[in-house]
Amino acid sequence: MRSTHARRVALVAAGVLALGFTGCGDDADTTPRTDEQLAGALLTPTDLAGTWAPHQAPDEAAIDGVVTDAQQEMVPRMDLCDRASDAARDVASGLQWKAFRQLDLAVDDPIKPPDDRSGHIVFVQEFLTSGDIDDITVTFDQIRVGMDACLGDFPADEEGPGTAATMGAPEVGDDRVAVLTTMGEAGGWATWRMHQVMVRKGSTLIAFLLVEIHSTDVEPLYSADEVGAMVDTALAQL
Repeated sequence: MRSTHARRVALVAAGVLALGFTGCGDDADTTPRTDEQLAGALLTPTDLAGTWAPHQAPDEAAIDGVVTDAQQEMVPRMDLCDRASDAARDVASGLQWKAFRQLDLAVDDPIKPPDDRSGHIVFVQEFLTSGDIDDITVTFDQIRVGMDACLGDFPADEEGPGTAATMGAPEVGDDRVAVLTTMGEAGGWATWRMHQVMVRKGSTLIAFLLVEIHSTDVEPLYSADEVGAMVDTALAQL
C-alpha cells in the first residue's frame, strides 16, 4: 500500500444523488466571497471531535488556505467516471478551488511502525470556491448530473473493485449531494470508505471528503451521520 499521507487523494467522483433544494439563500450568500474569506472559513483541528492536525506533506509544500495560481495543479482534481458525459467531465476536472485544507486524524496507523497492517488512516479534505451565483449553480448542476451517471459498481484499477452508493446529508445550503464509495485496497488487506458531500450555499460551493482506510480486522470509525455533522459544522463557518 502506498502511504495515503504521501499522495494527494482526488475527490471521489463515483456518483451522487441530489438531496433537495431549499431556496436561494439570504442576500449575504449571493455575493461572491474573496479567497481570503473562503480560507478563513475552512475547518480547523479544534472544530472537529478528536485529535486532528493539518496535513504535513514530506515531499512537497502542503496547500493550506488560499490556493494560489501556482498551486492549482497540486489541488486534488475531481475526475468523473467514463459513464459521465464529456461536458460534465470537463466541468468537474476544470473546477478551480480557491481554498483548500486537509486535516489528518491521530489514530492507530496501519503503515507506521510497527507496520502491522492493522488500524485506520483517516483524513478530511475541504474545498471551497465562490463566484457569480448563476455560474456556481450551473457548475453544481452539471457536476451532479455527471456524478449521478457514475453510481453503482466499478472494476478494479490501482485499487478496487468497489461501489458507489448514495448517502444522506444534512439539510444545509441550497443544494447538496452525497455519496459513499467503498473499495478494496490492492492486496485485499484493507477497505477504503470515502464519504463525499458537496453543497452549494448561494454563490459558494463546498466539497467535503472524509477518507477512512481501515484494515479488515477492525470496524470503520465514521458513519454517514457523523460525516453529516462535520459538514454541518463546516457550513456554519460560512
